[in-house]
Amino acid sequence: MTTLLLLLNGSLMAGIYALAKAGTASALGVLAWQLLFATTALTAVASWRGERAALTRANLRYAAIAGMLGMTGPSLVTFCALARVPAGFIGVIGALAPMFTYALALALRIEALRTLRAAGIVLGLAGVLGLLLPAGSLPGDGSWPWALAAVASPLLLAAGNLFRSLAWPVGLAPLGAASLMLAVQALVVVPLAIALGHFQWPLPVGAPADVMLLGGGLLTTIFYLGAFELQRRGGPVIVAQLGYVITAASLLLGAAVFGERYPVTAWLAIAAVLGGLSLVNRAQPSPSTPHALQPSDRRS
Repeated sequence: MTTLLLLLNGSLMAGIYALAKAGTASALGVLAWQLLFATTALTAVASWRGERAALTRANLRYAAIAGMLGMTGPSLVTFCALARVPAGFIGVIGALAPMFTYALALALRIEALRTLRAAGIVLGLAGVLGLLLPAGSLPGDGSWPWALAAVASPLLLAAGNLFRSLAWPVGLAPLGAASLMLAVQALVVVPLAIALGHFQWPLPVGAPADVMLLGGGLLTTIFYLGAFELQRRGGPVIVAQLGYVITAASLLLGAAVFGERYPVTAWLAIAAVLGGLSLVNRAQPSPSTPHALQPSDRRS
């Protein structure tokens, strides 16, 4: 069952990328619908399980910062880049989150230096350079800045990983934390999207773009619910393997849906990223604090 959940969640995230790339809504509009769907579902489940978060100042502050680092910031960067960068590359770049998490933890002296994990960071970064630099790896010269900007997404996710571990409020349940985080982000992003004219109403469904927008929200909701079950059954070591599944599924969907083709140098670079991820994930210690499964976990 754990393996099935791992494959399902990784494929769901790759599907979210594909729907966002295929849709016509803006990045802000896509994010607004994702937040609406996921907030509604997770709040309902948290209420049913008696794990709703108390609306204290500490919890709200934590939810706002964790949500910006772990959801809103990375999602906006990713969805903007998807319009100009192959979906498969986004999946590969997203796998850098655990590497950046370890690198930041080293810089802050939270983690001790481990030779294999440090080598994984170097190998993963070399893979990213191998994706960005060779001619022909990206669709055109205009894609390069957006591919570079996409690297900001796993950086933000890494910062979110560390923030959640260091600033987790006492007594806050993981499911309640995630639902509160999403709700706080929705209260900001949805009105902003409406005010700027980026909120696309897909109901009643009348066009393929509407189906894609609703589908992205639905996949996000299923991903969150499945991710909590995966965390419960498999723990952090199993969750860390999501990066492999997302990368593979993103490359397959990119080739099947968008006709993306990659040169030999790109495949070598992808192998380097996956090799680096394997080294960083190796013997990963369990977190010392509870952990709300957020988008950062989907790539770590």
